[in-house]
Amino acid sequence: MNFRRISSLLTLMLLVMGVNPALAQPQQPDVPCFWRPSSLDKPWIGPDIPCLEEVTPAGPDGELAYTALAVGPDGTLYAARPLAGEIWAISDSDSDGLPDTPQRLVGGLTLPNALDWYEGSLYVAGGPHVYRIDAGGFATVLVDDLPSGSGYWTGGVVLGAFDASEARIYVGTGAACDTCETGDTGRGAVWSFALDGSDGRIEATGLRQPADLAILDGELWVADSAPASFFSQPNLDEINRLTHGADFGFPRCLGPDTGNCAGVTPPLFQLPTGSTPLGLAVYTSDVIPALTGSLLVALAGSTGQVELRGYTFAQADPETGAVNVVMPQTYDQPGFETTDELNYRTVGFYPARPYGIVVSPLGWVYISLSNGRILVIRPQSEVAY
Repeated sequence: MNFRRISSLLTLMLLVMGVNPALAQPQQPDVPCFWRPSSLDKPWIGPDIPCLEEVTPAGPDGELAYTALAVGPDGTLYAARPLAGEIWAISDSDSDGLPDTPQRLVGGLTLPNALDWYEGSLYVAGGPHVYRIDAGGFATVLVDDLPSGSGYWTGGVVLGAFDASEARIYVGTGAACDTCETGDTGRGAVWSFALDGSDGRIEATGLRQPADLAILDGELWVADSAPASFFSQPNLDEINRLTHGADFGFPRCLGPDTGNCAGVTPPLFQLPTGSTPLGLAVYTSDVIPALTGSLLVALAGSTGQVELRGYTFAQADPETGAVNVVMPQTYDQPGFETTDELNYRTVGFYPARPYGIVVSPLGWVYISLSNGRILVIRPQSEVAY
Protein backbone atom coordinates (compact mmCIF):
# COMPACT_ATOMS: atom_id res chain seq x y z
CA MET A 1 0.00 0.00 0.00
CA ASN A 2 1.31 3.46 -0.84
CA PHE A 3 0.69 5.07 2.57
CA ARG A 4 2.93 8.06 1.73
CA ARG A 5 0.74 9.00 -1.22
CA ILE A 6 -2.46 8.44 0.75
CA SER A 7 -1.15 10.48 3.68
CA SER A 8 -0.18 13.39 1.40
CA LEU A 9 -3.61 13.49 -0.19
CA LEU A 10 -5.36 13.38 3.18
CA THR A 11 -3.12 16.11 4.54
CA LEU A 12 -3.94 18.37 1.57
CA MET A 13 -7.68 17.75 1.96
CA LEU A 14 -7.57 18.48 5.68
CA LEU A 15 -5.63 21.72 5.19
CA VAL A 16 -8.21 22.87 2.65
CA MET A 17 -10.94 22.18 5.22
CA GLY A 18 -9.00 24.03 7.93
CA VAL A 19 -8.33 20.92 9.98
CA ASN A 20 -4.99 20.29 11.69
CA PRO A 21 -3.68 17.11 10.00
CA ALA A 22 -1.90 15.97 13.14
CA LEU A 23 -5.26 15.52 14.80
CA ALA A 24 -6.42 13.15 12.03
CA GLN A 25 -3.54 10.68 12.39
CA PRO A 26 -3.99 7.54 14.52
CA GLN A 27 -2.46 8.05 17.94
CA GLN A 28 -0.67 5.70 20.30
CA PRO A 29 -2.39 5.56 23.72
CA ASP A 30 -0.54 7.50 26.42
CA VAL A 31 -1.85 5.38 29.29
CA PRO A 32 -0.24 2.05 30.26
CA CYS A 33 -2.22 -0.89 28.94
CA PHE A 34 -3.10 -2.40 32.32
CA TRP A 35 -4.70 0.89 33.46
CA ARG A 36 -7.07 1.07 30.51
CA PRO A 37 -10.61 -0.33 30.95
CA SER A 38 -10.32 -2.19 27.64
CA SER A 39 -7.24 -4.16 28.76
CA LEU A 40 -7.60 -7.96 28.78
CA ASP A 41 -5.86 -10.71 30.75
CA LYS A 42 -7.07 -13.53 28.48
CA PRO A 43 -6.61 -15.11 26.04
CA TRP A 44 -3.27 -15.56 27.75
CA ILE A 45 -0.35 -13.76 26.15
CA GLY A 46 3.38 -14.18 26.64
CA PRO A 47 6.06 -11.57 27.32
CA ASP A 48 6.59 -10.90 23.61
CA ILE A 49 3.05 -9.48 23.32
CA PRO A 50 3.03 -6.15 25.19
CA CYS A 51 -0.69 -5.38 25.36
CA LEU A 52 -4.05 -6.97 24.53
CA GLU A 53 -7.26 -4.91 24.45
CA GLU A 54 -10.89 -5.30 23.44
CA VAL A 55 -12.22 -3.11 20.62
CA THR A 56 -15.78 -4.43 20.50
CA PRO A 57 -17.45 -6.75 23.02
CA ALA A 58 -19.32 -9.94 22.26
CA GLY A 59 -22.75 -9.06 20.94
CA PRO A 60 -26.14 -10.46 19.93
CA ASP A 61 -25.53 -10.47 16.17
CA GLY A 62 -24.68 -14.15 15.80
CA GLU A 63 -21.82 -16.33 14.64
CA LEU A 64 -20.69 -14.10 11.77
CA ALA A 65 -21.14 -10.69 13.38
CA TYR A 66 -17.71 -9.54 12.17
CA THR A 67 -15.41 -11.57 9.94
CA ALA A 68 -12.86 -9.97 7.59
CA LEU A 69 -11.06 -6.79 8.67
CA ALA A 70 -9.19 -3.89 7.03
CA VAL A 71 -7.65 -0.66 8.36
CA GLY A 72 -7.46 2.73 6.65
CA PRO A 73 -4.48 5.09 6.92
CA ASP A 74 -6.32 7.22 9.50
CA GLY A 75 -6.75 4.20 11.79
CA THR A 76 -10.42 3.51 10.97
CA LEU A 77 -11.13 -0.19 11.31
CA TYR A 78 -13.44 -1.80 8.74
CA ALA A 79 -15.29 -5.05 9.47
CA ALA A 80 -17.45 -7.26 7.25
CA ARG A 81 -20.84 -8.64 8.23
CA PRO A 82 -21.44 -11.19 5.44
CA LEU A 83 -24.93 -12.42 6.34
CA ALA A 84 -26.18 -8.84 6.71
CA GLY A 85 -24.45 -7.77 3.48
CA GLU A 86 -22.78 -4.89 5.32
CA ILE A 87 -19.43 -3.25 5.97
CA TRP A 88 -19.02 -1.37 9.24
CA ALA A 89 -16.49 1.36 10.01
CA ILE A 90 -15.21 1.62 13.58
CA SER A 91 -13.63 5.00 14.29
CA ASP A 92 -11.68 6.44 17.20
CA SER A 93 -13.97 8.99 18.86
CA ASP A 94 -11.69 9.94 21.79
CA SER A 95 -8.34 10.15 19.95
CA ASP A 96 -6.65 7.48 22.07
CA GLY A 97 -5.76 5.37 19.03
CA LEU A 98 -8.30 2.62 19.75
CA PRO A 99 -11.38 2.37 17.47
CA ASP A 100 -14.51 2.53 19.60
CA THR A 101 -17.50 3.79 17.58
CA PRO A 102 -19.05 1.37 15.03
CA GLN A 103 -21.20 2.77 12.22
CA ARG A 104 -22.58 1.06 9.13
CA LEU A 105 -20.63 2.22 6.08
CA VAL A 106 -22.48 0.38 3.32
CA GLY A 107 -25.14 -2.32 2.93
CA GLY A 108 -26.76 -4.34 0.17
CA LEU A 109 -23.62 -6.30 -0.70
CA THR A 110 -23.50 -10.01 -1.52
CA LEU A 111 -21.88 -12.02 1.31
CA PRO A 112 -19.00 -9.58 1.85
CA ASN A 113 -16.33 -11.70 3.47
CA ALA A 114 -12.97 -10.32 2.29
CA LEU A 115 -11.55 -6.80 2.70
CA ASP A 116 -8.42 -4.90 1.74
CA TRP A 117 -7.54 -1.19 1.77
CA TYR A 118 -5.54 0.01 -1.23
CA GLU A 119 -4.72 3.42 -2.71
CA GLY A 120 -7.48 5.34 -0.93
CA SER A 121 -10.33 2.84 -1.33
CA LEU A 122 -11.74 -0.20 0.43
CA TYR A 123 -12.00 -3.32 -1.74
CA VAL A 124 -14.54 -6.01 -0.87
CA ALA A 125 -15.09 -9.51 -2.27
CA GLY A 126 -18.23 -11.56 -1.75
CA GLY A 127 -20.24 -14.03 -3.80
CA PRO A 128 -19.73 -13.22 -7.50
CA HIS A 129 -18.66 -9.64 -6.78
CA VAL A 130 -15.63 -7.51 -6.17
CA TYR A 131 -16.54 -3.99 -5.02
CA ARG A 132 -14.58 -0.78 -4.56
CA ILE A 133 -15.97 1.47 -1.82
CA ASP A 134 -15.06 5.12 -1.42
CA ALA A 135 -14.85 7.07 1.84
CA GLY A 136 -18.50 8.06 1.61
CA GLY A 137 -19.69 4.45 1.40
CA PHE A 138 -20.49 4.47 -2.33
CA ALA A 139 -19.88 1.00 -3.80
CA THR A 140 -18.71 0.45 -7.37
CA VAL A 141 -19.03 -3.09 -8.75
CA LEU A 142 -15.75 -4.02 -10.42
CA VAL A 143 -16.46 -7.74 -10.97
CA ASP A 144 -19.87 -9.41 -11.05
CA ASP A 145 -19.13 -12.87 -12.45
CA LEU A 146 -16.80 -14.63 -10.02
CA PRO A 147 -17.67 -18.35 -9.94
CA SER A 148 -19.71 -18.84 -6.76
CA GLY A 149 -22.80 -20.53 -5.39
CA SER A 150 -23.29 -23.50 -3.07
CA GLY A 151 -20.24 -24.77 -1.24
CA TYR A 152 -17.45 -22.59 0.13
CA TRP A 153 -17.67 -18.83 -0.07
CA THR A 154 -15.55 -16.41 -2.01
CA GLY A 155 -12.45 -16.01 0.13
CA GLY A 156 -9.77 -13.44 0.71
CA VAL A 157 -8.91 -10.41 -1.41
CA VAL A 158 -5.58 -8.59 -1.58
CA LEU A 159 -4.23 -5.89 -3.88
CA GLY A 160 -0.64 -5.31 -4.83
CA ALA A 161 2.23 -6.33 -7.06
CA PHE A 162 2.95 -10.04 -7.07
CA ASP A 163 6.00 -11.52 -8.77
CA ALA A 164 7.34 -8.08 -9.77
CA SER A 165 4.32 -7.42 -12.02
CA GLU A 166 1.89 -4.49 -11.90
CA ALA A 167 -0.58 -4.21 -9.04
CA ARG A 168 -3.69 -6.35 -9.47
CA ILE A 169 -6.68 -7.59 -7.46
CA TYR A 170 -6.28 -11.16 -6.19
CA VAL A 171 -9.30 -13.04 -4.88
CA GLY A 172 -10.01 -16.63 -3.83
CA THR A 173 -13.08 -18.67 -4.82
CA GLY A 174 -14.20 -21.61 -2.68
CA ALA A 175 -14.81 -25.12 -4.04
CA ALA A 176 -18.37 -26.30 -4.60
CA CYS A 177 -18.01 -29.26 -2.21
CA ASP A 178 -15.46 -31.47 -0.44
CA THR A 179 -15.13 -33.89 -3.36
CA CYS A 180 -15.85 -31.63 -6.37
CA GLU A 181 -13.23 -31.39 -9.09
CA THR A 182 -12.31 -27.73 -9.48
CA GLY A 183 -10.79 -28.11 -12.95
CA ASP A 184 -12.36 -25.70 -15.44
CA THR A 185 -15.10 -24.49 -13.07
CA GLY A 186 -13.17 -21.51 -11.74
CA ARG A 187 -14.00 -22.67 -8.20
CA GLY A 188 -11.32 -23.52 -5.65
CA ALA A 189 -8.98 -21.08 -7.35
CA VAL A 190 -7.16 -17.78 -7.03
CA TRP A 191 -8.23 -15.23 -9.63
CA SER A 192 -6.62 -11.92 -10.52
CA PHE A 193 -7.98 -8.78 -12.17
CA ALA A 194 -6.70 -5.42 -13.27
CA LEU A 195 -7.50 -2.65 -10.79
CA ASP A 196 -10.60 -1.68 -12.80
CA GLY A 197 -11.96 -5.25 -12.65
CA SER A 198 -11.04 -6.16 -16.23
CA ASP A 199 -8.67 -8.85 -17.52
CA GLY A 200 -9.78 -11.65 -15.21
CA ARG A 201 -7.62 -14.76 -15.18
CA ILE A 202 -6.99 -17.80 -13.01
CA GLU A 203 -3.61 -17.75 -11.25
CA ALA A 204 -3.80 -21.06 -9.33
CA THR A 205 -6.17 -24.01 -8.85
CA GLY A 206 -6.62 -27.04 -6.61
CA LEU A 207 -7.80 -25.23 -3.48
CA ARG A 208 -10.73 -26.09 -1.22
CA GLN A 209 -11.28 -23.00 0.90
CA PRO A 210 -8.81 -20.24 -0.01
CA ALA A 211 -10.07 -18.18 2.89
CA ASP A 212 -7.49 -15.39 2.82
CA LEU A 213 -4.57 -14.02 0.80
CA ALA A 214 -1.55 -11.90 1.65
CA ILE A 215 1.46 -10.43 -0.17
CA LEU A 216 4.83 -10.43 1.63
CA ASP A 217 8.03 -9.25 -0.07
CA GLY A 218 6.45 -9.64 -3.51
CA GLU A 219 5.25 -13.19 -2.84
CA LEU A 220 1.57 -14.14 -2.75
CA TRP A 221 0.37 -16.49 0.00
CA VAL A 222 -2.95 -18.28 0.35
CA ALA A 223 -4.45 -20.19 3.30
CA ASP A 224 -6.39 -23.41 2.69
CA SER A 225 -7.90 -26.24 4.74
CA ALA A 226 -8.76 -29.92 4.32
CA PRO A 227 -12.21 -31.51 4.68
CA ALA A 228 -13.29 -32.30 8.24
CA SER A 229 -13.55 -36.00 7.32
CA PHE A 230 -9.71 -36.12 7.18
CA PHE A 231 -9.36 -35.07 10.84
CA SER A 232 -7.52 -38.28 11.78
CA GLN A 233 -4.74 -37.52 9.29
CA PRO A 234 -2.23 -34.93 10.55
CA ASN A 235 -1.21 -31.59 9.10
CA LEU A 236 -3.41 -31.28 6.00
CA ASP A 237 -4.36 -27.64 6.50
CA GLU A 238 -1.83 -25.34 4.89
CA ILE A 239 -0.44 -22.02 3.81
CA ASN A 240 0.74 -22.03 0.19
CA ARG A 241 3.12 -19.78 -1.68
CA LEU A 242 1.49 -19.13 -5.01
CA THR A 243 3.23 -19.39 -8.36
CA HIS A 244 1.55 -18.68 -11.67
CA GLY A 245 -0.34 -21.78 -12.81
CA ALA A 246 0.17 -23.70 -9.55
CA ASP A 247 -2.09 -26.69 -8.82
CA PHE A 248 -2.41 -27.32 -5.09
CA GLY A 249 -4.07 -30.68 -5.57
CA PHE A 250 -7.60 -30.49 -4.16
CA PRO A 251 -9.49 -32.82 -4.23
CA ARG A 252 -7.28 -35.50 -5.81
CA CYS A 253 -4.34 -34.89 -3.45
CA LEU A 254 -4.60 -34.01 0.23
CA GLY A 255 -1.06 -34.57 1.43
CA PRO A 256 1.56 -36.97 0.07
CA ASP A 257 -0.27 -40.12 1.25
CA THR A 258 -3.81 -39.20 0.25
CA GLY A 259 -4.14 -39.61 -3.51
CA ASN A 260 -2.56 -38.75 -6.81
CA CYS A 261 -0.13 -35.92 -6.10
CA ALA A 262 1.83 -35.88 -9.36
CA GLY A 263 2.46 -32.31 -10.46
CA VAL A 264 1.02 -30.81 -7.28
CA THR A 265 2.68 -27.76 -5.69
CA PRO A 266 3.43 -28.70 -2.04
CA PRO A 267 2.52 -26.33 0.80
CA LEU A 268 5.18 -24.19 2.46
CA PHE A 269 3.48 -24.47 5.85
CA GLN A 270 1.59 -27.52 7.08
CA LEU A 271 -0.95 -26.90 9.84
CA PRO A 272 -2.94 -29.34 12.00
CA THR A 273 -5.91 -30.78 10.14
CA GLY A 274 -9.03 -29.02 11.38
CA SER A 275 -7.18 -25.95 12.62
CA THR A 276 -8.90 -24.09 9.73
CA PRO A 277 -6.87 -21.00 8.74
CA LEU A 278 -9.36 -18.26 7.87
CA GLY A 279 -7.33 -15.06 8.38
CA LEU A 280 -3.92 -14.20 6.92
CA ALA A 281 -1.88 -11.00 7.20
CA VAL A 282 1.73 -9.87 6.93
CA TYR A 283 3.68 -8.12 9.67
CA THR A 284 6.46 -5.84 8.42
CA SER A 285 6.39 -3.31 11.27
CA ASP A 286 9.04 -3.28 14.00
CA VAL A 287 6.56 -2.11 16.66
CA ILE A 288 6.16 -5.68 17.98
CA PRO A 289 9.58 -7.19 17.15
CA ALA A 290 8.55 -10.78 17.88
CA LEU A 291 6.16 -10.66 14.90
CA THR A 292 8.33 -8.77 12.38
CA GLY A 293 8.76 -10.43 8.99
CA SER A 294 6.16 -13.14 9.57
CA LEU A 295 2.78 -14.19 8.25
CA LEU A 296 0.06 -13.88 10.89
CA VAL A 297 -2.65 -16.53 10.88
CA ALA A 298 -6.08 -16.75 12.51
CA LEU A 299 -6.90 -20.44 13.04
CA ALA A 300 -10.66 -20.75 13.51
CA GLY A 301 -10.56 -24.27 14.90
CA SER A 302 -12.01 -27.74 14.53
CA THR A 303 -15.67 -28.71 14.77
CA GLY A 304 -17.40 -31.74 16.28
CA GLN A 305 -14.24 -33.13 17.88
CA VAL A 306 -13.20 -33.65 21.49
CA GLU A 307 -9.65 -32.63 20.59
CA LEU A 308 -9.54 -28.91 19.91
CA ARG A 309 -7.25 -27.90 17.07
CA GLY A 310 -6.82 -24.30 16.11
CA TYR A 311 -8.66 -21.67 18.16
CA THR A 312 -5.38 -19.78 18.08
CA PHE A 313 -3.52 -16.79 16.65
CA ALA A 314 -0.20 -17.94 15.18
CA GLN A 315 2.76 -16.69 13.19
CA ALA A 316 4.49 -18.43 10.29
CA ASP A 317 8.10 -17.58 9.44
CA PRO A 318 8.85 -17.89 5.68
CA GLU A 319 12.59 -17.96 6.41
CA THR A 320 12.53 -20.98 8.72
CA GLY A 321 9.22 -22.65 7.86
CA ALA A 322 8.28 -22.63 11.55
CA VAL A 323 4.74 -22.01 12.80
CA ASN A 324 4.39 -20.78 16.39
CA VAL A 325 1.25 -20.18 18.42
CA VAL A 326 1.26 -16.62 19.74
CA MET A 327 -2.04 -16.67 21.60
CA PRO A 328 -3.11 -18.28 23.85
CA GLN A 329 0.38 -18.64 25.31
CA THR A 330 1.12 -21.99 26.94
CA TYR A 331 3.02 -22.33 30.23
CA ASP A 332 5.12 -25.04 31.82
CA GLN A 333 2.51 -25.94 34.39
CA PRO A 334 0.36 -29.09 34.64
CA GLY A 335 -2.79 -28.64 32.62
CA PHE A 336 -1.54 -25.57 30.79
CA GLU A 337 1.08 -27.07 28.45
CA THR A 338 -1.04 -27.25 25.28
CA THR A 339 -3.42 -24.86 23.57
CA ASP A 340 -6.08 -27.57 23.72
CA GLU A 341 -5.86 -27.51 27.54
CA LEU A 342 -5.81 -23.71 27.67
CA ASN A 343 -8.93 -23.46 25.53
CA TYR A 344 -10.82 -26.00 27.63
CA ARG A 345 -9.75 -24.11 30.78
CA THR A 346 -11.26 -20.87 29.35
CA VAL A 347 -8.00 -18.94 29.12
CA GLY A 348 -7.90 -19.19 25.33
CA PHE A 349 -10.30 -18.25 22.54
CA TYR A 350 -12.66 -21.25 22.78
CA PRO A 351 -15.59 -21.40 22.19
CA ALA A 352 -15.13 -18.27 20.07
CA ARG A 353 -13.31 -18.70 16.75
CA PRO A 354 -10.68 -16.31 15.38
CA TYR A 355 -11.86 -15.26 11.91
CA GLY A 356 -10.16 -12.18 10.49
CA ILE A 357 -6.80 -10.53 11.06
CA VAL A 358 -5.27 -7.25 9.89
CA VAL A 359 -2.28 -5.06 10.70
CA SER A 360 -2.78 -1.29 11.04
CA PRO A 361 -0.37 1.48 9.90
CA LEU A 362 0.71 1.76 13.55
CA GLY A 363 1.74 -1.88 13.63
CA TRP A 364 -1.25 -2.96 15.73
CA VAL A 365 -2.83 -6.38 15.08
CA TYR A 366 -6.63 -6.66 15.05
CA ILE A 367 -8.35 -10.06 15.35
CA SER A 368 -12.09 -10.64 14.87
CA LEU A 369 -13.87 -13.44 16.72
CA SER A 370 -17.02 -15.38 15.91
CA ASN A 371 -19.01 -13.89 18.80
CA GLY A 372 -18.65 -10.29 17.56
CA ARG A 373 -15.59 -9.41 19.64
CA ILE A 374 -12.64 -7.67 18.04
CA LEU A 375 -9.32 -7.72 19.91
CA VAL A 376 -6.17 -5.72 19.30
CA ILE A 377 -2.53 -6.43 20.10
CA ARG A 378 -0.62 -3.15 20.46
CA PRO A 379 2.60 -1.86 22.01
CA GLN A 380 2.76 -0.74 25.61
CA SER A 381 2.61 2.98 26.27
CA GLU A 382 6.02 4.64 26.52
CA VAL A 383 4.71 7.21 29.00
CA ALA A 384 6.45 6.96 32.36
CA TYR A 385 4.32 5.66 35.22
